[in-house]
Amino acid sequence: MLIAIVSLPQNSGYNGANYDFYIEAVNGKWSQYLYQLSSTGTRSLVYSKTNYTESFGDPTIGPGYVKLRLDLAYIHSPSSYGLSFYTAESFKSNEDRDFTGWVGVPPAAIATLTHPKDVVVRQGQESLIPAEVETPLSNNVTSLKFDNGTYYSSNGLSVSTEKIQPPLFKIKVSPQTPVGVYTIPFVASLLIQTTSSKFPVFNDTVAGFADPEFQISKKYPTIGSITGNANLTISVIPPLSINETFMAFWTTYGTPIVILVGGAVGAFSSLFIDYLKDRKEQKKAKHA
Repeated sequence: MLIAIVSLPQNSGYNGANYDFYIEAVNGKWSQYLYQLSSTGTRSLVYSKTNYTESFGDPTIGPGYVKLRLDLAYIHSPSSYGLSFYTAESFKSNEDRDFTGWVGVPPAAIATLTHPKDVVVRQGQESLIPAEVETPLSNNVTSLKFDNGTYYSSNGLSVSTEKIQPPLFKIKVSPQTPVGVYTIPFVASLLIQTTSSKFPVFNDTVAGFADPEFQISKKYPTIGSITGNANLTISVIPPLSINETFMAFWTTYGTPIVILVGGAVGAFSSLFIDYLKDRKEQKKAKHA
């Protein structure tokens, strides 16, 4: 299995993996190895155990089952990490590998951050809310699904996704939706992707010899996904009252109206004063 340590920088390790732990059988003899991988493709032997004699599997599970027993102390006991399991079969210079996607240990908690942070929608209104959906391993969202599939609907409250990446939620609240706080569950899938490249031929940095395990160029898995549960919290509040509507209108348009009315009164006053002056001059001319 390949191991990616979440707390380490993304450019550490090789193609997203910091360790390679595997068990192999060669000519009927079993051995296991743990290697630490560098960003340049070199590796350092951390642990090995050769010529296994004990059983790997469990007879109650069936043939082809192997337990991978790794003491986390050998990889500094990380609190969270990613795993990709693989099998390999070699014959002379040919080798076939089959990888799983990356999975998070422990299962990744998916966080939802909305903009604004507190989503508040009034009865009878709708709103578009941008959001960030992420885990420590990825923020590349590939899928968002509600209980009803592509949308959520209950008590006149409906939520749908206008866009997946970056996430954009469309929220509609009917006039009959009860006032309250709603927690909308959904399932998110996020992509884990590493650089696609191959191992070069190199010597073991500890033993100083070329290991056939690494002499053959081989690809690491480049794509995996994390799927988990997340929540969107929405507060539904009553519609604006008449006073609130007026205050909102006045807050937005009050100053421009005052300026406009003030300008109009000033202009009218000037016109009225000019009119009175003209009347006075006309009276003087008439009496003269």
